[in-house]
Parts: sequence; structure tokens; C-alpha cells
Amino acid sequence: MRTVLVTGANRGIGFEICRQLDELGFQVILTSRNLEKGLKAAESLSKNVIVKQLDVTNDESIAKLLKFVNLEIGKLDVLINNAGLGNASQNNPVISGIKSKLHKNFNGLYQLVKMASPLLKKVGAISQSPGVGSVLLNDVKTIMDTNFYGPWRMIQVFAPLLTKSDDGRIINISSGMGELKSLTGLYPGYSLSKASLNALTIMFSNELKGSSVKVNAMCPGWVKTDMGGPDAPKSVMEGADTAVWLITEQQIPTGKFFKDRQEISW
Repeated sequence: MRTVLVTGANRGIGFEICRQLDELGFQVILTSRNLEKGLKAAESLSKNVIVKQLDVTNDESIAKLLKFVNLEIGKLDVLINNAGLGNASQNNPVISGIKSKLHKNFNGLYQLVKMASPLLKKVGAISQSPGVGSVLLNDVKTIMDTNFYGPWRMIQVFAPLLTKSDDGRIINISSGMGELKSLTGLYPGYSLSKASLNALTIMFSNELKGSSVKVNAMCPGWVKTDMGGPDAPKSVMEGADTAVWLITEQQIPTGKFFKDRQEISW
């Protein structure tokens, strides 16, 4: 049985990847920064799914998970770096709490704004993010710590276990907003984190070329998740499809960027 570790998997695309792989008979390690949320999410999955706490910004948390995988399983076949932030406030419990109260007390208005915002942002009518010239660099650092340094930490730590697999794979969940040709001044923290993740994908694919491990990035597209909003055109099932394909396809290249099962430009 092949073992797959998915970061940030208690909801959204990460959870959907776990669900599909669980149905296909993989040994899935579903990780969540909040263990209770991970356990709650896994209630709908089979009892073969292993739930573990993981904060990709915390070396001690990563080391604890490594110890478990090393002692209990002995190798790792696939690492999916899915954990990510769209903005720095996702890590801010105060702001999260305010959003929760708004949702509870002003549900109708909140939902209306939430549904309209992605479309308005798409046409440039509003922007929830300051541009590259005015963004707070501490906010950029917060996003980079999860979206870029997080995967870097995970690959460094788990690469020795992945090389024990006869068909190791690393899949970095990236975004088209990280494509060099698509970079603008908007959402600089998120866009820069994904462009950097793409570069990291290329670097690790070259470093691991002599091993059995293939390293690729994929863009799920605009998906109906907490980050993407309800107006997004893709379901989470569709958003997870390319990642699952990169795991299950017998022959895949290394050092490439994919969307909808097709290679796209960096």
C-alpha cells in the first residue's frame, strides 16, 4: 500500500485529495494544524486514514510527524504540500474571530458580500490586498512562511523517506497567480509565495533527479473553497483532480507545472 502525506488537509482541496485517495485504497496521512479539526474532518473517511497534527511553520511539529512516519511506516511514497494562506489574517485569531461573529450575526449581508467579492476582484472592481508598493512586509513574511518555507521544510525533512520509495513523488499545490507572465502588483504576498514555490519545485526536481523521486507543481484553478469563495467555477473535486492524477498516473515527468492534467508555463 502506498502512503501519501497531505499537509493542510482538514478542509478544501487538501481534504478532497485525501477523500479521493482513501477511496482508491491509499494509506493517507491527513494532517492539520489543529488536530481536533483534522479528526472531525476524517470522520467521513475510512478508519485507514491517519490523522496527525502538523504546523508546517514549526520545526518541532514537523520533527514529531517525521518520527511517527519513520517508526510506524518506515517510508513515504508521496508528499503533497497543500497547506497555504491566501492572506496573513488567516493566521490571526482576532481577525478570524471577528469574521466568525459577522457570519453569525449578519449572515445574509455577509454571504452577499462573500459571494460578490470574488467576481468583483476578478474584474478589478475591488481589491482586498494592497499592492506591491504598499503591502506590509510582515504580512508577506507570514504568507511566505507557510506557502514557501513550509514546503521547503517538509521536503528537506521527508526527502530521505521519499527516496526509500521505488516511486516517490512530491506535489506542490501552487497557483496560476505564481506564473511569471501573470505577475501584477496585486496580492503580492500570495503571488510571490507561489512563484517562489514554483522555483523551489524546479530546484528540488533537479537535485533529486538521480533518485526515484519526481517533483512537480500544480495549479488547481479557481475553486469553491474558503479561499476561493462560493462564486468560483470549479468544485473541490475538480480542483483536486490534477493532484490525484499526478499520484496515480504510472509515468509522469519531473520539474513541471500542471493544470487540468496539462503542462503549463512557469
